[in-house]
Parts: sequence; C-alpha cells; structure tokens
Amino acid sequence: MLIIPYVCAEFHDRSGTVIHRITPAMRGTIVEAPEAIRQDVLFNLLVQDGSIKTPETSAQKKTLEKDPMAGVTAEGRSAVIAGGDKPVKPAKAAKIENKTDGKPAGTEQK
Repeated sequence: MLIIPYVCAEFHDRSGTVIHRITPAMRGTIVEAPEAIRQDVLFNLLVQDGSIKTPETSAQKKTLEKDPMAGVTAEGRSAVIAGGDKPVKPAKAAKIENKTDGKPAGTEQK
C-alpha cells in the first residue's frame, strides 16, 4: 500500500509487535507500507486528520507525486477538512469584555 506520511509514527499489530515505522526521513515522501498497518487504530486516526494520505486513484497519485506537501500545514495535518474541500480556518479571538459590568469595552455610559 502506498502512503504519504507527514508525521512520524510506529504501527503495531494486535500482539504489540512493530510492523512499520515512519521515520523523519520518510515524511513527505511516497512510502510503501504493509497492508497490516490498517489494523492499528493510530493509522485510521492519522488518515482522518490528514497526517497520512493514501492515494486511491492514479490521478491522486500523480498529484501527490508532483507536490506531496501541497495542502499540508506545518503541523503535518491536512489544511482541508476531511471529507470536504473547505480550508481549515483558525479560531477567532473572543471579544474582550469590561470586567465591571459585562459590556464590551468602550460602551460605558457617562
């Protein structure tokens, strides 16, 4: 199975034996991994958050071969929400409220 990992990980079988290890040198490259890594819960979690991509079609493979880091954040996660095509937006800061009366700052009455 071909995967493109963006984070380091270690996959285990049901008995706890290491079956595959992703090292820093493998990040952002196309790697041949054993199918058995699918049985590790970690694999599914990393695929869901975009830390590992698994090209299913030849078109996806070609796109990832051209630029494997496209659409990946600095943390090694997909910049696109899983299952969608909208980019992830950073959280907005909450409005600062005046501690004395609970109203937004600058709206005091004189």
